[in-house]
Amino acid sequence: MMQAQAATQITVPIHYHTNQKKIFFDSQAKKKVIAKGRRFGLTRGYAHRAIEYLLDGISPGLWVDTVNSNIDRYVERYFMPILKHLPANCWKWRQQRKELTILDRKLDIRSADRPELIEGFAYKFIMLNEAGIILRDEYLYHNTISPMMMDFNPDVFIGGTPKGKGLFHELAIRAQDETKENWEFFHFTSLDNPYLPPKERDELISEIPQSIQDQEIYANFLEDSSTVFRNLEKCATAIHAEPVFGKVYKVGADLARLRDFTVIDVMDSEGNQVYHDRFNELDWVVQKERIKYVCKKYNNAQCWLDSTGVGDPIFEDLRREGVNVEGYKFTNESKKQLIQCLMISLEQEKMRLFKKDIEPTQYNEMVIFEYEMTPSGLIRYQAPEGYHDDCVIALALANWGVQNSGAGGFGWSKEDWR
Repeated sequence: MMQAQAATQITVPIHYHTNQKKIFFDSQAKKKVIAKGRRFGLTRGYAHRAIEYLLDGISPGLWVDTVNSNIDRYVERYFMPILKHLPANCWKWRQQRKELTILDRKLDIRSADRPELIEGFAYKFIMLNEAGIILRDEYLYHNTISPMMMDFNPDVFIGGTPKGKGLFHELAIRAQDETKENWEFFHFTSLDNPYLPPKERDELISEIPQSIQDQEIYANFLEDSSTVFRNLEKCATAIHAEPVFGKVYKVGADLARLRDFTVIDVMDSEGNQVYHDRFNELDWVVQKERIKYVCKKYNNAQCWLDSTGVGDPIFEDLRREGVNVEGYKFTNESKKQLIQCLMISLEQEKMRLFKKDIEPTQYNEMVIFEYEMTPSGLIRYQAPEGYHDDCVIALALANWGVQNSGAGGFGWSKEDWR
């Protein structure tokens, strides 16, 4: 029960688990930095605490998040189930303006992609969500958020899953400095949410590779968190090699789309890359002939081909022309399996890719390749915006052929992550 107006008491079904209470109520610090694992419940806690602030007359407030689509999703999932218990005439959500009003008290919810649009206002409480992502842009904190703290000495919450050792990490270190008054640091893993059912907890852990769990589940700041592929330097020792009579090879082919590149890779049965070709703006007929030529040259090698979309008719044409080709249909789940298979091969040093100075484009694509955790907890692998991942996909397809063929392959299973 909360006293919201002089003549009215409003009851809303807000509940916090023990570790959320430590953040929002047990600490008297004005600036709180929270490193937490996925599914800890910080976003839900933010939403509930923001509603309470407004009901208690603490206004205006600011919430900063990644993108507008996340904001709409959070409002629907975390705010609306509480707001519907309030009298309809005492609150309003303006979706276009991203403004929540309760009893004429306001919460602005903004995306971090245009920090300059947030400037010029002062707030009594500030919540930064997904701080590991949004604070990659240091301008947001130093130029936009920090000046807002001067007028009202607001409660400031800086929370999210770590993403390397950037500004979020620096603020976490500052919050642990005992000489810094009004700062406090909190560290919680995904397992610190008592409301997370054991089955969902186990599924969450099993979905995330061991190399990523340290960050996403246990909320540790890692030096190389943006790097999907480990052991690159150690495994980048291969050189171009001509086919050896009687040896088994596998081909991986990623077909060009629009401005992308077609890439053809070959690996031998021991996991050594022996061939690489990358080109674009060639007619489909020419591309098919190149794939046929490479497969024939390497002892009629089996080819694993991206057969999604425009790749499907190419796959059918190659099969009709006698090429030993297997299609690989891409979905988020199948791409995840493909990339994780390549990750395991590198981590266990069971494959060798070309040296950096031999194929620098391929090596650089591997270095910058990244993953993203969606709000629902799914993991998505991709090249950074504006970059290509054709070399990564072609190499992953060739590796998939080796690891799942029985001809020198060692096989792949999710058990490898455990």
